Amino acid sequence: MIDTAVSTQPTYKAVNLSPRRIPEIQRNPLAFLQHNASEHGDFIHYPLGLWEVFQLNHPDLIEHVLVTNQRNYSKNTVQYNTLAKITGRGLLTSDGRFWRRQRRMIQPAFHRQKVLGWGETMIKYTQNMLGNWEKAAQANQPLDIDEEMMAVTLSIVGQALLGLDLQAVASKLTQAVLVLLDYVVYRSQQIIPLPLTVPTSRHRLVRDGLKQLDKLIDMAIREHHEGRGQPDTILSQMLAAVDRESNEQMTRDELRDEVITLLVAGHETAASGLNWLFYLLSQNPAVEEELVAEIDAVLNGRLPTTDDLTQMPTVQRVIAEALRLYPPAWVITRRAIEADTLLGEAIPANALIIMSPYTMHRHPNFWNKPDAFDPDHFLPTAEKDRPRYAYFPFGGGARLCIGDQFAKVEMGLIVTAVLQQYRLQLLPNHPVVADPLVTIRPKHGMMMTVHRR
Repeated sequence: MIDTAVSTQPTYKAVNLSPRRIPEIQRNPLAFLQHNASEHGDFIHYPLGLWEVFQLNHPDLIEHVLVTNQRNYSKNTVQYNTLAKITGRGLLTSDGRFWRRQRRMIQPAFHRQKVLGWGETMIKYTQNMLGNWEKAAQANQPLDIDEEMMAVTLSIVGQALLGLDLQAVASKLTQAVLVLLDYVVYRSQQIIPLPLTVPTSRHRLVRDGLKQLDKLIDMAIREHHEGRGQPDTILSQMLAAVDRESNEQMTRDELRDEVITLLVAGHETAASGLNWLFYLLSQNPAVEEELVAEIDAVLNGRLPTTDDLTQMPTVQRVIAEALRLYPPAWVITRRAIEADTLLGEAIPANALIIMSPYTMHRHPNFWNKPDAFDPDHFLPTAEKDRPRYAYFPFGGGARLCIGDQFAKVEMGLIVTAVLQQYRLQLLPNHPVVADPLVTIRPKHGMMMTVHRR
C-alpha cells in the first residue's frame, strides 16, 4: 500500500469549552483530544481553567512549535512540572541554558555506535526472559506481557546506565516506578495537591519508591568512585563529562536527576511500545507471518545482532507502526514564553500548547486507514510523501528524545528474539483498554499465552 494522503492547510477555530467537560478530560483524555480534532479541526483555541489552550494537530503547526520557534516554547507546564516531582530537573523536564548544557554533556553517551555496543546486553537479558517463559509455555500458563516487558527493559537499562544487574530486584523496582508514575498522573489531576510531606498512604508509597531509586543511584555512583564500577556505562561517561563551554562537571544532584530520568523514562517507554507491538501482532497474524519469515530468512536460527537490524526492514516498519498507533508519549505540551503568531492568529504569552502524537498519528489526511495496523504506512514510497511531523513518537527538533536510537535498537532486538522462539496469543476475552497515564498502558495488563514455534 502506498500512502497517497495529501496535506491540507489547517484552519483556526475558537471553541467555548464548558468547565463541566474537565472531568471528562481527566477520565478519557485520548477521546477528548480525538473528538476535538475530528469535530473542530487542526488548530483549536479554547479556555481550560486559567489557561488559554491551543490544540495543534497539523504537521506544519507542530513543526513551528518544536523546531522553527522552539526557543519560545518551554516545558514549564503542569505535565512536566508534575513529572519533575519524581525525576527532578533532568533532560526531560529542564529548559533553556541549563538543558542545553546537560544535553551537550550527555549526548556522546547516546551516539549510535555507543548504542549499538549495548546489543549483546539487550540480547542477554532477552534470552534470560525467554528461558523463564519455557515453564509457562509447557503449562499453557498466561503471562502478563506488560510486566514482562517492564522487567526486561529495566534490566537492560540498569546494566547500560548503571552497570548493575537488576534482574533479582526488577519486579520490586518496576513496581516502585509504576507507583511513582501513577502519582504523577494523580497529582496532575488535583486542583490543590497536597505536598509529599503529608503522610497519606499514597505519599508513603511514593517516598519509599524514591528512596529505593536514590539508594540504587548512590550505590552505583559509589562503586564508580571506588573503582568498582564498569568503565563504559552511561553513568561512567556522565561522571567524567566536562561541559566544553563552562568547563563544569555535573553536581551530585544534577547527576541524580539525569540518572533517575533515564532509568524511569528509559525502560517504561520501550516497555509500553513493545507491549502494544505484541498485542497488535496477535491481532494481525498475516503481518506476524511476514515478520517471522523475514527473521528466519536473515538469521537462519542464530541469535540476532545489531548488524542484522538493517537487514530486516519489516521489523523496522512493524515497530514504527506500533509506535504510530500507541505512541508511549501520547501528549506533548509547551508554554509560550512570549507572544507568537501562527497562521496569522495571535498566540499570547503563557498560552498552553497541546500536541498529541496519538491524535496526529491517526489523522485521515496523512494516513490511509489511520486506525488500522498496517506497517506499509512506513514503506519508503509512503514516507517520502508524508510531512515530517505527521509522525513524531519521540518528539522532535532540539528536544528529540535522547534515547530514541536506544529504544529502537532495543525494541528491534527484543521483538526479533521473541518471535524466533515464541508465538504470543491474547488470552480469550481479556479486556484490552488503552490507559493514557504517563505513557499509554494497558489498563488490565496484557495477558497472553506463549507457544513454542
